[in-house]
Amino acid sequence: MTAQFRFLSGARAGEVATFHKTYIGLGRHPLSDVRFDTERDLDVSSRHAAIVRHGAAFSLRDLGSKNGTFVNGERITGDVVLQDGDVIGFGPQGPSVEFRVLAAEGERDAVTGSRERRASAALRLVAELAHLRRTTKVLIGLLGLTLAGFGWSQWEAARDARALVALRARADSLHREAQRLLSRFQSELESVRDALRESQAEVARLRSELAAAGSGSDAPSVARLRAQLDTAEARQRGLAGAAAVDYRAIARKNQDAVAMLVVKFSDVEVFTGTAFAVDSQGTLVTNKHVLVGEAGDRRPVAIAVKFSGSKQWFQGRVVGVADTADVGVLQVDVRGGTPRVFGLLEQAGGLQRGDPVAIIGYPLGEDLPMERHGQSAVVADPTLTVGTVSKVLSSVVQVDGYGAPGSSGSPIFDRGGYVVGVLYGGNRESQGKIIYAVPAHLVLEYLHQHK
Repeated sequence: MTAQFRFLSGARAGEVATFHKTYIGLGRHPLSDVRFDTERDLDVSSRHAAIVRHGAAFSLRDLGSKNGTFVNGERITGDVVLQDGDVIGFGPQGPSVEFRVLAAEGERDAVTGSRERRASAALRLVAELAHLRRTTKVLIGLLGLTLAGFGWSQWEAARDARALVALRARADSLHREAQRLLSRFQSELESVRDALRESQAEVARLRSELAAAGSGSDAPSVARLRAQLDTAEARQRGLAGAAAVDYRAIARKNQDAVAMLVVKFSDVEVFTGTAFAVDSQGTLVTNKHVLVGEAGDRRPVAIAVKFSGSKQWFQGRVVGVADTADVGVLQVDVRGGTPRVFGLLEQAGGLQRGDPVAIIGYPLGEDLPMERHGQSAVVADPTLTVGTVSKVLSSVVQVDGYGAPGSSGSPIFDRGGYVVGVLYGGNRESQGKIIYAVPAHLVLEYLHQHK
């Protein structure tokens, strides 16, 4: 069974999201399945509610949200079994979604295919009765054609049966590989595990369709299943490449050098971003627009820097910004020096399309969960997300990953732990899933010119 959500109000009104999962998270957190706008849907908590599927039933559960969860206008206090068409509200005045239960695609295909086969059989029967009324000579000719056609159909059926056996073997192999990867990375990043679970569910659906397909399946159905299996296989190969990266090692090498950055232009204009130290003398790299504004003509009245694992703010000062690339450099004085990233990739062609990458930064600033000491002291704890390089140009690297306000200036690392780019923005229509970065070789050029 598949759960569908239609956004009735809020920032995403009119949009539709569909999930085939046993656990569906709802909230403003970037890793939520049903995700609300972090800046406009403020009645929704970060992790507001969850939906758990038990067989064909879906239960709604509030996760301790601030404003409560409502079903058809009534606030829930425990688990509530949802009905098709129920309206879920997030707070008394917050956004709402319509919940729908959809039949699985394989079930619809099976029903449609059965009707088509019955209709096809009836048409053949009518045609055969009509042919019986013809003359003997025509009957003999038709009999010969029928025998030839029968032989051809038998040959096609045998060919399709062999193709189905091969496709079933591939689907079984993909299923075993998905289980192996899921078991291996049981304690790794949530985003990789979720992607592997979705891949496993897709392969399981295809295996069910292939098991239901008999030797009489027509060529278009076999071709459709082959195309879907090819897509699932390519997606799982990409996940296997991403899962093979040791993200923990990347974090250990680099996260201490990644700092939260707060830039104040006036009493009411305060922006957050990310910076990272490239040496132990307190030289930090971030984006030009973070330090001097989008137009490049602003001057900050104050800059504060807080390194990962620390609750102490340090004063920073602007060293300079690049003329063309979105690169800015600042300086911070820390007694005993600063941690630094493992290194920057010097070769301009060292990054290729399809390479897995890791991003360490502070999306949404301090709005994401962090450890607190007392009422106000927050220990900086960066977020690690994973992605895949989708395009490499001379002046920009495009990544399929995640970015949000506060991510600007985040370092992007390759599988070896080297910085390959500095995140500076993204495609607005992709909701932060397609992001852009300044290549590391342009950062190195600027640093070498201004030593």
